[in-house]
Amino acid sequence: MSANLEKIKIRIDELRSQIERHNRKYHEEDAPEITDAEFDNLKTELKKLEKKYPELDSPDSPTHKVGGAARRDFAKVQHSVRMISLDNAFSKDDMRDFENRAKRALKITEIPWSYFAEYKMDGLAVELVYQSGTLVKASTRGDGAVGEDITANLLALPSIPKKLKKSVSFEARGEIFIEIDDFEKLNKKRVAEDEPAFANPRNAAAGSLRQLDPKITASRPLKIFCYGLGLPMDCKAQTQSELLEFFNEQGLPINSSSHVCKNLDDFLKFYDQTVKKRDKLPYQIDGVVAKINEFKFQEKLGTTSNHPRWAVAFKFEAPMAVTTLENIEVQVGRTGTLTPVAVLAPVNVGGVTVSSASLHNEDEIARLDVRIGDVVEIIRSGDVIPKVIGVREAERKNKKLREFKMPELCPSCGSKVLKEEEMVGRRCPNTTHCPAQVEGRLIHFASKDALNMEGVGPQWIAQFIHKKWVNLPSDFFSLTAEQLLTLDRMGEKLAAKIIGAIQSSRTTTLGRAIYGLGIPHIGETLAHKISEHLEDLPAFLKISREDLLHIEDVGEIVVDSLISFRREYADEIKKLHRLLTLEKKKKVSGPWSGMNFVLTGTLEQMTRSQAEKKIEELGGTCQSSVTKSTSVLIVGEDAGSKLDKAKKLGIEIWDEKKLLSKI
Repeated sequence: MSANLEKIKIRIDELRSQIERHNRKYHEEDAPEITDAEFDNLKTELKKLEKKYPELDSPDSPTHKVGGAARRDFAKVQHSVRMISLDNAFSKDDMRDFENRAKRALKITEIPWSYFAEYKMDGLAVELVYQSGTLVKASTRGDGAVGEDITANLLALPSIPKKLKKSVSFEARGEIFIEIDDFEKLNKKRVAEDEPAFANPRNAAAGSLRQLDPKITASRPLKIFCYGLGLPMDCKAQTQSELLEFFNEQGLPINSSSHVCKNLDDFLKFYDQTVKKRDKLPYQIDGVVAKINEFKFQEKLGTTSNHPRWAVAFKFEAPMAVTTLENIEVQVGRTGTLTPVAVLAPVNVGGVTVSSASLHNEDEIARLDVRIGDVVEIIRSGDVIPKVIGVREAERKNKKLREFKMPELCPSCGSKVLKEEEMVGRRCPNTTHCPAQVEGRLIHFASKDALNMEGVGPQWIAQFIHKKWVNLPSDFFSLTAEQLLTLDRMGEKLAAKIIGAIQSSRTTTLGRAIYGLGIPHIGETLAHKISEHLEDLPAFLKISREDLLHIEDVGEIVVDSLISFRREYADEIKKLHRLLTLEKKKKVSGPWSGMNFVLTGTLEQMTRSQAEKKIEELGGTCQSSVTKSTSVLIVGEDAGSKLDKAKKLGIEIWDEKKLLSKI
């Protein structure tokens, strides 16, 4: 692999790791950390790279997935028809491309359909199953195939009819949301009761819907607009507009602002009108959805593995503000990366006052040509740090501006920083004694996606370091409640809770342990992939370069980073091995016991993870690479080099249809 392709692969790995993290934060934890616009930008960048470098695409990339997994504290619900998400458009040209793709797919030159335009509500997608006019099941979207059973919670909501006007059966889909005024009242009430305020209405709706006590859900001002179907059953609608009329006749709430458009130009006018009045709406929306109105054309166009080909969401631009960049400070991350951060004159963006923004690296500073004292444009939507998107060069006249240069010495420890050719930014090499890196690694080790030490946040870790109690991850497990009681604002109950959380975290998985180490270039997804090939941490210390390179998505740079890290921290890894109890993956016996399966390409009827789950339920083992020990290769669309290798080795090959018939 060339050096340039290796750099592209590292960026793709970073994007996949970030997207999967933010997907989980948004869909499963109801705690988004970035804006919808920023998330869309990450996904768009990843899609472009995967399209440009198809050899680096992967069936389990988040670009081929929907939503997040169902939470463990709710029962699972298998959807009759997958609840896939909408693809996004960000410009009128994107909308025209969407229409042209539909025309090419149907091999037509004239448009025989109309469009149905509806607001893209910023809430939580749910499915309502009615049998003979009675609500019998309600669930979240989950990962599209399996959602969470929230029937008891929705039955408690006065805004959702338990009985329809007629004795009919069908599966309705809709969006649960909270209106802006209700959201503000709810937050005032929470603050008055010393409860944390919700970040935004979507967060409040999702958090309210996922309460384990239906009484709490019932007390929240949740509403719903129904917009789609799962199984139609008794619904005979032939168009999207007829479907909403059917819902209305049955007593289901719909958004009356929806509109039938005779053509795409008509839809674009509706979009422009919506942009002008969106701030006056009683609820939050983040775009307008265009659906081909007639079901017969929807059926002909079908879907991809995660998007309908007959609908698209035309997203709004993120709110923008203009302010002065007063300074640029440099932060040091847990892997030693130096990140420049813009210090801004406080400004209101999207209803929130912000005073800092990431500048990512010196290449981004050069691209923007930003200088200290510049008037800059920033975007922000929601509860996240904003991003500098441009400079008002016309404002530079008669101003004394100062160009920024990245420091040669680490601002945390004073070590000389490295700037290597393949690196985008600069890095402090003092991994062991740089205070910022030590603190960052400890925060990472205790984080939810790693060891999940609940309640052990940055504010406590900073105090542990100051007291010289903790320097390496293993030091956490030596802390005592007596020590913690010497800290300010620490009581007996809190001390016991923190020590309990630390001790509970000792039982974990190998994937979490590897991710928790904080190895540069190894994100959460890659850590779990590596763990699948190992038994324990001693095996992690012994696995060879050659065996590592056989693991999917592991390249030379990742291997160099891993080997360098474990050489430096071998003693710490051995210590963690003695301290941690790793959960063993239970082997299931079944008709495919002893058989090894590899999947390649994109499956149409199920996701890769669903296929792997089915194989494991039947006793089979899933591998990432084709070897002599592989029993069966399962191929989907756009199968790659694995297919050629399987043919050479004489390995049995199944397509998706054969896999389903075998299951």
